[in-house]
Amino acid sequence: MNTQETLVLVGYMLAPAFFSLLCMAALGSPAIALLAELTAKTRKKVFFDKYGQQTAGMGLILTIALILICGASMGITVTRFPELYAAYITPGSPFFNGLTALGVFVIAGLIYFLTWKKLRNAKAAHIVLGMLASLGAFIGLAIILPAKLAINFSQAEPAVDALSSTAILALPMSAMYALLILSAAAAMSLAYVIVRRKKDDFGRDYYNFALRIAARWSLLPMIGFLACQGWLFSRLPEDVKTLVLGTPLAFVWVALVAIGAICAFIWLFMGRSESPLRLKGLAFLAVALFWVMHALNVTLFINFVTMM
Repeated sequence: MNTQETLVLVGYMLAPAFFSLLCMAALGSPAIALLAELTAKTRKKVFFDKYGQQTAGMGLILTIALILICGASMGITVTRFPELYAAYITPGSPFFNGLTALGVFVIAGLIYFLTWKKLRNAKAAHIVLGMLASLGAFIGLAIILPAKLAINFSQAEPAVDALSSTAILALPMSAMYALLILSAAAAMSLAYVIVRRKKDDFGRDYYNFALRIAARWSLLPMIGFLACQGWLFSRLPEDVKTLVLGTPLAFVWVALVAIGAICAFIWLFMGRSESPLRLKGLAFLAVALFWVMHALNVTLFINFVTMM
């Protein structure tokens, strides 16, 4: 694949990466809201609870979007990939188990998001709902990602080789995406809090506080995600490493890491600022960069399937 073909593929990936980013942020929203709720309870700071409430509001919107996106995707799968659809609905298959876990995420998550105020006096029950939603998201991701790798590899190579290729990539990519959904949720909440400022006017002190927290919680998993890039590269077979380094994919990977590092620097800067509200434009820039980074990440994933 030459440079022009690589750039065209990245361009094609921008649209699906956008919808994928929304879905990732939806999956990570319960965990971020739950972390805020638990921190509010342990540190007795109401601002954490307000931030968790706003993140829950965002999570509700994104979860509804996820349902619609997955519904449309399932419709395409039924008509164009009937064998894959059969795997989805076969009890006991990895896809079925993963979708069951995601079903738990959707049901528990929607209840969790919708009952933030109603269960204010029943925090233990509300926290359990948040834990169920978060676990459903992470377990579903941990099951479906290796299954998706396996089925993609099986289309290009024998079953034994497909299993070997899946084993190489499954663990680092599962860890990478687990961290990425947390960073995506916190990064989107950073922008969401700003957008909601006029409707949910909690005062300037709260917004400076919330933006700092959201920026810091975006930063930490992003650092882990960037570290996973090195782990993933170290797991690749030597011939694949040579192939990657000898093609424009090397520049895609470097650009991915560089853009992730820029996002991390933006969040570090906002997280340490005394007046992050003055830097609100950077929050939206970071989301846009995150989107491009994810498109590059998807491009790498597609090429790994063809290389291994």
